[in-house]
Amino acid sequence: MLPEGWTYANLGEIASTVTSGSRDWAQYYSDAGDKFVRMTNLSRDGVRISENDMKYVAIPPDSSDGKRTSLKNGDILISITAELGKIGLVPKGFGTAFINQHLALVRLKNGTASSPFVAYALSSKKLNQKLNSLNDAGAKAGLNLSTIRSFPLALPPLPEQKKIAAILSTWDRAIEGTEKLLANSQQQKKALMQQLLTGKKRLPGFTGEWKRQSFKVIFDVDNQKDTQTPASEYKEEGRTPIVDQGKSFISGYTDANTVYENVPVIIFGDHTRVIKWVDFPFSPGADGTQVLRTRANTINKFGYYLLQNVDLPNLGYSRHMKELKEQIFHCPPLPEQKAIAAVLSTADEEITAIESDLARLRQEKKALMQQLLTGKIRVAV
Repeated sequence: MLPEGWTYANLGEIASTVTSGSRDWAQYYSDAGDKFVRMTNLSRDGVRISENDMKYVAIPPDSSDGKRTSLKNGDILISITAELGKIGLVPKGFGTAFINQHLALVRLKNGTASSPFVAYALSSKKLNQKLNSLNDAGAKAGLNLSTIRSFPLALPPLPEQKKIAAILSTWDRAIEGTEKLLANSQQQKKALMQQLLTGKKRLPGFTGEWKRQSFKVIFDVDNQKDTQTPASEYKEEGRTPIVDQGKSFISGYTDANTVYENVPVIIFGDHTRVIKWVDFPFSPGADGTQVLRTRANTINKFGYYLLQNVDLPNLGYSRHMKELKEQIFHCPPLPEQKAIAAVLSTADEEITAIESDLARLRQEKKALMQQLLTGKIRVAV
């Protein structure tokens, strides 16, 4: 049952245009020119169009390559192939931009609905799941334009739409600011590591000589097969967390009796190159999860940061342990190692605190969207 004053409408009823782009136009990529928005520039977390990895095109006026779907302020973008249902909202001052065949453009009629409200509604979990469920049948997943036109929305009165969108955009600005703060902190830590772990910058009071040492002089590989858990046996709950080579710090749980208890250790993802510091009893993943610890000449936490500072080539899903074992490291005496590890640990703590703030903001915005976009909470207009 709709809240009082709300109505149902299909996207096609409130849109003046529902169309898609054409071709990637890779031959026209350039260092300058017009923006070329792709699926990678859209997100499932909000409606912002990311300009990270933005491509630019310089298309000759007489080119006959495909239809040029240029964007305007307030246009709504929807990914319609592969990663279905990612949403973007073209902001003011975005400049001349085009889309490819993997995106649909929805341009609303004046006065029918608020573009930001509709974009937020489409990005909400409930509607986004419904949008994803409307895949075309066949070998390739996708959404056609007629499906998008017939997609139903629950719309409050226009003033309420605008107020809801304004509230949610305030949360998006807070999230974006926190994301930038996180990126800055991560970049500062990276620069600090490059200085401290190579001896280019010395901490006050340390003058001892540094030594060049190989991987096998610093690290031991300490895999214990009886503590490993195959991916097929991961559980959502259990006594012991599973740490593997994936991006998520904890990938699952197990109730197995034999766990890895001689911690702390360093996890290296043989396929993924992911580095993790584990200081609690755990079960290593069975595939590509290498458990490393340092020898007596190196403090364990310092060794962890040495590995974080290594720039290994990306060999795809091949194994990278061979390349890691060929690395040469610079190591100061133990007291300086301890001091460097303490400085970098402080930087990590600051990053963790910002990540926690960011996760909280995202969760609070998600909960607020569920209330506002369904009319469970009404806003005063």
